[in-house]
Amino acid sequence: MRDYVDGESSARTVFRHSLMTFTSRIGIVLINIPTSILIARLLGTTGQGTYISAVTFPALFAFIGLLGIDSSHTYLLSQKRYTVAQVNGQGLLMTLAVTAVAVPCYLLFLQFYSGAADPFLASVLRLSAVLIPILLLKYLSVALLLGMHRIRWFNVANLLQAALLLALMCLNLFVFHGGPRGAILAYIASEFSVTGVALLVARRELRGKRMFERPPPGMFKRSIIYGLQGHVGNVFVTFMYRFDMFLILSLAGLHMQGLYSIAVLLAEKLSHIPHSVQVVLFPRLSSLEQEEANELTPRVTRNAFLVTLLAGAVLYLLSRSLVLLFYGEEFLPALRALRVLIPGVAMLSIAVVLSGYFSGSDRRIYQTIAAAVAFAVNAGLCFLWIPSHGIEGAAWASTTAYTLQSALMLAFFRRLSGRGLAETIFIRREDLVLYGGILKKLARRQ
Repeated sequence: MRDYVDGESSARTVFRHSLMTFTSRIGIVLINIPTSILIARLLGTTGQGTYISAVTFPALFAFIGLLGIDSSHTYLLSQKRYTVAQVNGQGLLMTLAVTAVAVPCYLLFLQFYSGAADPFLASVLRLSAVLIPILLLKYLSVALLLGMHRIRWFNVANLLQAALLLALMCLNLFVFHGGPRGAILAYIASEFSVTGVALLVARRELRGKRMFERPPPGMFKRSIIYGLQGHVGNVFVTFMYRFDMFLILSLAGLHMQGLYSIAVLLAEKLSHIPHSVQVVLFPRLSSLEQEEANELTPRVTRNAFLVTLLAGAVLYLLSRSLVLLFYGEEFLPALRALRVLIPGVAMLSIAVVLSGYFSGSDRRIYQTIAAAVAFAVNAGLCFLWIPSHGIEGAAWASTTAYTLQSALMLAFFRRLSGRGLAETIFIRREDLVLYGGILKKLARRQ
């Protein structure tokens, strides 16, 4: 693997891999849009609410149960502290252990959760418990690909998952008429494809050697210490993203849940931009010296923020037309919530990119603090605003929390790196030079 020792080479590498990942995510969006249209139009707002609940709730239990081991695997592989086979061995053991605990906890949660009182919804949510081990394997597979710096295969795996989901969803809705239950089965099958790609890449990497080895002494302890520093924060972030879903289902019912899920679905398309950057930045920073990381991060952050802002402005202007075109008048009440969420997701891009810095620098406790504060604000505002303002209140709560989280992350980054606020969020002439060089190179290839 080539090492990049100067800031310019690292910047170009991150830019190129981020562009590759973003292009892949655009492809995924283009595949996911007809998938979401199929679900929304054929199942209606209530069916949409059932489906989104069944894919969201078990994902939370799987993610919480991992304890940050997936991020640890990416970090430890990037630093070449352990082999692929050792990481695979620990990943398999973690999957078995977490499944044994998380599945019973999830089923117990359904017994007491008031939002699952409807018998049909409860049966679909119980079925979705199968997702927990499959999602565990997926998260660990993604960590493996990123830790090996196999960005291209990471993108291939995600594209394959999206394409397979669309194909299976078409079969479910048009051939088998499976309804929400069949949609969940299609989702379960598609998620497993990511693990298949990761195993194929790992087999090529190992060249006939053993795929799984017993983790050496101390590996689990080191993984947990690193993982938990940021995992608590990531749990807060995940709940901040999805806590409003729980409350809306409990307080307003499946119909409003279905409407709000469309607003979230469209607004979160903007997050593909910063997440594309963060996916590449985290393993890259893990292999750089601290001063290089301090220099690279502001450049990457401000460019991701600018592109997300521009994309957000376009989405805001087209939002009504997109809702009508894709989902029809039945989902038009989601429009105001969508427009409130757009600036919040744009602001959140700063926190998403900076999380790569804190993870790559082994300072994840700072993102945990920022996420905990933002979640507390989000939860309080959701309880306050959802009963009186419905899904628009939930959107305002999220946008407020996202902005606060980014502000805190900026303050922590400035304190740790010594880099100024303007340098981190405002575009500079050197960035335009970088864009020009990339565009010239692309033009010569035509």
